[in-house]
Amino acid sequence: MKLVQILLYILLVIIPMLYFLHLLKKESLFYKGLVVLIALFSGNGIWLKFYFHPNNLLFEYFVIATQVQLWFLYILFLIIVLYRFLFTFIRHKPFRKGHILIIILTITLTASGFTEHYIKKRQHYDVTINKQSSMKSLKLCVVSDFHIGTGSYLKTVDNFVSRVNNEHYDAILMVGDIFDENTPDALIPQCLESFSHLKSTYGTYAIAGNHEYYRKNTNFLNTLNKYHIHYLRNQYIEVDGKFNIVGFNDHTSHDQYNIKQVISHMNKNLPTITLDHNPDRYKKYHAFTDLQLSGHTHNGQIFPGNIFMSLYFDYSYGQHHYGHEDIIVTSGMGSWGFPFRLGTQAEYCDINLQFSKK
Repeated sequence: MKLVQILLYILLVIIPMLYFLHLLKKESLFYKGLVVLIALFSGNGIWLKFYFHPNNLLFEYFVIATQVQLWFLYILFLIIVLYRFLFTFIRHKPFRKGHILIIILTITLTASGFTEHYIKKRQHYDVTINKQSSMKSLKLCVVSDFHIGTGSYLKTVDNFVSRVNNEHYDAILMVGDIFDENTPDALIPQCLESFSHLKSTYGTYAIAGNHEYYRKNTNFLNTLNKYHIHYLRNQYIEVDGKFNIVGFNDHTSHDQYNIKQVISHMNKNLPTITLDHNPDRYKKYHAFTDLQLSGHTHNGQIFPGNIFMSLYFDYSYGQHHYGHEDIIVTSGMGSWGFPFRLGTQAEYCDINLQFSKK
């Protein structure tokens, strides 16, 4: 993952900065130097976070400030390129107040991107399962991709717990990447302690995502039960004789298991909910799953990423149907890399599950 971060640093900082300087070749040395200093300052702040993971709130505010500056520069770069294309190659003459327009658009998009990360929305879905149950309905809270440590901290978790507890869910399901490789070690038990106060009729259940396994130390996963979170590692649980929850770890765990063996003793007449961080394996679960819940994609996080995700995954966001199976993919509560979203939303899912046997 460090190689990926280095490549992203080159792609998002170095290359745009060099081209930016090329675009500004007619500007004074002062403006060129200012752009270089801001870009390097921003990039180095983020680099320090990725490599040293300081557990210091003041430093986190510093990192957020550098991220704002970096994204401001990056969006400014994109808008200038678009502006030059529209008014130089197409219109053949510049727009008089183009510089003002560029700055206004850059500020607006930067502010919008950070706002979309920090505003957490509740996305509602209705699902009907064609199976008999002693329950008429089941109210589920589904959360994924918190990526705690990247714009999401203990206060974010506390707010989430308070909000969810006021909505009186029957079960709370965490579908991976709650933590990632950049989460400070000291923050994990603090957040788990907060999660332990989640209240629901049948409890909280969790699986691991890919980013949990990018950490050097994954021992914290074995402590989830201590915090009243049922950790499902390639296993199922029959909840109060009313429904099944099956949980599979992300393939990055390199766990060796056979799906048929995992569910060999499961009562398949009961409604079955399958948790898998990655939405790609829905066909493997089709025979026994009524509802699959996934995350991972972030719905692209930053436009046009959502378009690319829809081309890469069969189901990249929202509610879908594959035969009798419903598949819901959430865009997640947080963001990876930068606390920034554009054209997507930070969310948790509110699912109303109904049962009806024809």
